[in-house]
Amino acid sequence: MQRFFIKEGFGEKGPLNLNEIKNLKLSKTTFVRYENSEKWDLVTNFPELISTKRKKNINFKGIILVVVAVLILCGASIIIIEIQKDILLSSSYTEEEILPVPPAIEYEVTVHEKKFFNELFKDCNLTGTNKQLVNACNFNNGYLRNEAVKIAGKSAGEFNLGQICDIFDYCYSNWKYVNDARADNYVEFASATLENGLNGDCDDFAVLVCSMIISVGGEARVLYAYGETSAHAFTEVNIGKTDFSLIENYLASRYNYEYQGNDFWSTMDKNGNRWLNLDWFAKHPGGKYFENNYGTIFYILQGFCQDYKI
Repeated sequence: MQRFFIKEGFGEKGPLNLNEIKNLKLSKTTFVRYENSEKWDLVTNFPELISTKRKKNINFKGIILVVVAVLILCGASIIIIEIQKDILLSSSYTEEEILPVPPAIEYEVTVHEKKFFNELFKDCNLTGTNKQLVNACNFNNGYLRNEAVKIAGKSAGEFNLGQICDIFDYCYSNWKYVNDARADNYVEFASATLENGLNGDCDDFAVLVCSMIISVGGEARVLYAYGETSAHAFTEVNIGKTDFSLIENYLASRYNYEYQGNDFWSTMDKNGNRWLNLDWFAKHPGGKYFENNYGTIFYILQGFCQDYKI
């Protein structure tokens, strides 16, 4: 009997047989692999694990029979014969539900007041972390851009929410978590992370997602967040003042098994721009934030950082 593993955060669960995995009520965004394979893929690409709820089978036979009866009363025998032929050729019609068109992201690149001395002596700049992150996000690298464009091409057109989701899903489904050395918190170049097969820790993941989004025309930022007992790094993407109902509608359709009755998580800056959460822990764009009390926001395009408290 075929068995499966499912991805849970940075780990995996399994092996599970068909009945066991069906009873878990997996979300559409869950990644699964066969026991004898190393390739992860969305659960929706495993027909044996997904029901046919996303298909609507519309049977017109009953409707046609009613019409036939009416036409009999009217004496339209020729038309009746033609309708009966249609019934024999096709007794039902299957209509696939499709995703709505991904909304274009309308945003303006974030502008910060340039106060030289204030910015020069910010704690986050003095540590050198800001420069390290900015350099690691090498979004102009030819190899990285080609890979990002290839992935985003699934939702072709101007920069849009579908491209954001495509990039996130690709990185999430192929990521293998590997710690940094104990004495170091090294951040790998985004292009190098692609070359090594998407292996690394949370800040490597954040840098890669951020860089790929910038390379296809978006603006993204990296956050270092600190909770009571743990720290984490993740990405947010600037969706500007795009009608949020369009964002919600697309995400609800694309990730409907996950988002029924749940919120879409984002933050708003002082300029009125909305930033959508792209955290690994959230499993999908717009998922819940990592619980934190304070941290630092790194604006890659501007080479700017700022501390925050919640």
